[in-house]
This record gives sequence, structure tokens and C-alpha cells, in this order.
Amino acid sequence: MIKQILYKAGILAGIILILSLVMKFTLPFYWGDSTQTVKFEHYKKNSEQYNAVYMGGSLEYRHIDPSIIDSTLQKNGIDFRSYNIAVDGHTFVEQMTDLDEMLKIRNPNLKYVFISISSEPYFFPANLHTSKWVCWHNATSTYRALSIIPTLEDDLKTRLKFCYFYVMSWVENILKIGFMPEVMQFIFQKDTYETGYLGNKKDGFYPYDYEEHRMFMEYQWEDTLIRQSKREYESNAVKRDSLTSEVRKSFEQYTDKDEANAAMVKLCMEAYNKCKKMGIRVFFVLPPRARTNYSLLLPVFHAMPDDAKIEVADPRKYPKYYAVDYGYNFHHLNYRGAKLQSHEMARQLLPLLQPAETSAP
Repeated sequence: MIKQILYKAGILAGIILILSLVMKFTLPFYWGDSTQTVKFEHYKKNSEQYNAVYMGGSLEYRHIDPSIIDSTLQKNGIDFRSYNIAVDGHTFVEQMTDLDEMLKIRNPNLKYVFISISSEPYFFPANLHTSKWVCWHNATSTYRALSIIPTLEDDLKTRLKFCYFYVMSWVENILKIGFMPEVMQFIFQKDTYETGYLGNKKDGFYPYDYEEHRMFMEYQWEDTLIRQSKREYESNAVKRDSLTSEVRKSFEQYTDKDEANAAMVKLCMEAYNKCKKMGIRVFFVLPPRARTNYSLLLPVFHAMPDDAKIEVADPRKYPKYYAVDYGYNFHHLNYRGAKLQSHEMARQLLPLLQPAETSAP
């Protein structure tokens, strides 16, 4: 009796494993995330229109307007046609998976990639066991997370908990138990997904104050959180000032003797060198209003090559990025703020690109 049960259990496990492997090699890494599906599918179909791509999370998706940067550089004789492929909630580790997969898409015109230094591997636990969180995990992403999390300064319990979360999510993606409805939805309905995620100009940029009037996120709690965060941001001046003060303090206390997180630097430079071998130039962006403490981000950012850095986070230089009139919520700019940041990024890019462009045959 026991042998028969074990035999049938073994057969079932084998079938599940085979099906999981089949899906692994047939489904794209974004199968569980409708936002990323729309943005990556658009890029696949139109990749050769672009020669620059912005990676990252909401601080890029909601803040970087390609049309502003493109027009500014083009007016100065630089061929620049960019696409914002960033997606809300994508962490430092997930961004690197996005980069790996984006580089697999054929685009002989790709010359520039922008990588955000704005987070560590931590994430909102509310995302656990959702298809959009599980779908991208693989052995490489799990290794990357497990190489960084133990080096962070949080308490041991927190680090162990998030290490467990990453391993568990990887296993969930391998087996896909409980996710077959989402898999079937992707296979049969992906062409019906909401294309509003691409933004008004179909360039991947969509500020929160536009979405406020057209909510279409997969999970209702996200819609509710966006509305609540805006109301609290506008009414809670004490919290606004406290967060800005913390950011300013990190910048004031930073020195070039501060030690950078070696695991994060290593991952950044691996991405940099991978792109360099492909003839692609990388720029690292330090954005404003990050949730992660800038005392962690600043040394990593400054460890990057000097001609590959764009900094738009210092409240002493850019006070408007932290002013209530230019913010949507505590950690995001509104469209007015996004336009300011995009113009500043273009201003900083211009001298970095002009020598290379003018020397090109």
C-alpha cells in the first residue's frame, strides 16, 4: 500500500517537474506580470526604433520621460531615441534580470542602457505568492539576492527571512503550483492586456498623476495604496520633512572614504562590463526619493566609473524634487517633478555624450 502511494506520488512529481521544465523554456520571464508583458512585448516588436533603454522600478517608470531627453539631445545633434522599460516595484536584483532578458532581444541599434541605483533586494512582502513576483525568479536571480542580503546591515532575522523569501519564490516559479490560471491567461489573453502601461506616447513613461484617473493595476490593494499615499503625503508635512531631512543627512555625511557594499558594486560592474562587450554604454542613475537609505546607495553609486554617473537625488542641489508641489507621494514625483528630473538628466547627459558623438565617423 505504502509502495503504491509512493509510486503514484513519484509519478505525479515527475509529471509536475516535466511540465514545469516545458513551461520554463516556453514562457518568457514576465509571464505573470501584465505591465511588464505589455512593455517587453512592445519593445520586442519595435526594438530597432530605440537606441537607449531605461531599466529600473517605479522611480524610473514614473519619473523618466523619454520624449524630453530625446528632444533635448536631438536638438544638440545627438541621435538619441529612448524607451522606458522600467516597472513598478522592481528591486535592484529584479532590474538585473530585466537587463539580462532585454539584452537577448535583437536590437543592433542599442547604444545606451541606464541602470538605477535606488534599492536593495528587499521588497514588499505583500507581493509574495503573486504571479508578478514569482514569474521572474531563477537560479541566477536567487544567487544574486543571496549574495547581497547577508552583507546588509539589518538584523539577522530580517536577512534570513528575505533569503528564505527568495528561495521560496524561485521554487514557486519552478513548480508553478497554483499559478496555472495566470499561465493560461498569459498564453491565451496577453494580446488583450491594457496597453495604457506604455504611457500616452507609447514610450513606457506613465506618471502616477495620469494613472490616478485610470487605474488598471492587477491587484486592487495597489490602486488603494496609491490613492491613500497621495492623500497622506499632501496632509502629513511632518513625515515629508522627516524623510527629506534623512536624505539630506545622508548626503551631508557621505565621504569618499565610506565603504561601498561590495556585492552590489560587483553586480553593477558585471552589468557594466557585459554591456561594454556588446558595444553598449551604461549610465548609472541615482534618483530622488528612494525608499532605500542613501547611506547605502551613495558609496555604491560613487564606486561606478566617473563617466557613467547621473545624480539627481541630492536635496541640496535639487530642492524642488522634494517639494510638495512636485511630489505625488512620499517616494514619487508627480508629472511636474518628472519633467524637471528628465530635463536635468538630459543636461547631465549632453557633455557625456557629445565627445563620443562628435568623434564618431
